[in-house]
Amino acid sequence: MWYKEISTASTMGIILSVGKHKAVLRRGEWRCADLEWERRLNRWTEEWLQSGQAPGLAEVNQELAVAREMAARSGGRVLYVARSSPERALRDFFPKRQYRLAFPDLE
Repeated sequence: MWYKEISTASTMGIILSVGKHKAVLRRGEWRCADLEWERRLNRWTEEWLQSGQAPGLAEVNQELAVAREMAARSGGRVLYVARSSPERALRDFFPKRQYRLAFPDLE
């Protein structure tokens, strides 16, 4: 069956406890039952990555670095960490580090 070929590391990310909720970081995106926490964590993550204060792309575990920073900001704690592929993490987080420049319409 197809699911036997998928390892836990490829399907799980990091679980963070924030208040009464749990948030899951997977493929560079936060998911949480509380939509406000989900939006806040995703916004904080993107701002932190673009600020230049985040570890560089050479960081072995990008997801763990993000989770630790978000735990510190939210007063939460990291509950579970599944090992992730460094290549996949680089692919997931590289676009988030790009600056968004506002160019006026050329019309």
